[in-house]
Amino acid sequence: MICDLDSLQSCLHQLPSSVRHQLPANLSEFNQILGQRGAMVMPVEDRSIAGLILTSPDNIPESLSVNLSGSIVSLNLENQRQLTLWHEMGHLEAKGLLDSGFIDELTPYMHEWLADCYLAWRVAQETGSLELIWQQYHRRNLDLMQNVTAMSHWTVPILSQLLNRYTLEELMAFERFSDLMDDILPQLALLEPDSLDEFSSLVHRTFSTEVLQPLPNYMFWRKPDLGRYLEPTLIKLLGNIAAEHWLREQNMLAGNDVLTEKQSVQAEP
Repeated sequence: MICDLDSLQSCLHQLPSSVRHQLPANLSEFNQILGQRGAMVMPVEDRSIAGLILTSPDNIPESLSVNLSGSIVSLNLENQRQLTLWHEMGHLEAKGLLDSGFIDELTPYMHEWLADCYLAWRVAQETGSLELIWQQYHRRNLDLMQNVTAMSHWTVPILSQLLNRYTLEELMAFERFSDLMDDILPQLALLEPDSLDEFSSLVHRTFSTEVLQPLPNYMFWRKPDLGRYLEPTLIKLLGNIAAEHWLREQNMLAGNDVLTEKQSVQAEP
């Protein structure tokens, strides 16, 4: 069930009482839980309803901007409401994988990257293109550049593997999301919490607007990997030459094996 915040009361009236009783009693509680997010999902136990997806369209961004070396660059976000819905549906799919025994655990970070994998699968199935998957990739990077607290939703290390592993045709060939998961999960290289913490520290020092003491060798062992994850987004925002210059300035140049959006989209049939 999908409900907009503006029409929440009438939407809740459509729910069976057995489902309604599993949700907050007062409308103000929904507002408080949602906060400034564009959407959230509340799983329920029911034979026909997996959960309630609550959306606040006013909080779904249409563009994102970031300061790169003193210049403000922006990315327009297309079909973001639909992508947001698919991501929230992905949370329900992730819970379904756990409940069915398909996966043994479901950490908060796993919840996010499984939801984005579902988004990627739905994009391929519904649009016949990789472009909106790349948009989600770029959005995750931009969110992180803006605020390091977005590390909890930084699914780029997983989306990067998915985009490198599958062509559009291969993604479209998976009839069910669980088929994709059955194929990719054994192959995924997952980051440990300590690694995510190191990336978080490096991102904070790289993009913080605070005046920090220059430490060019700070987390030097993580810089090539971070550069590899950021490079497709930097190319999207700055172009090839300026992106390479920025990465070189930050000692993050990763090499020539990075798959870019242009390369993968050009490979589409």
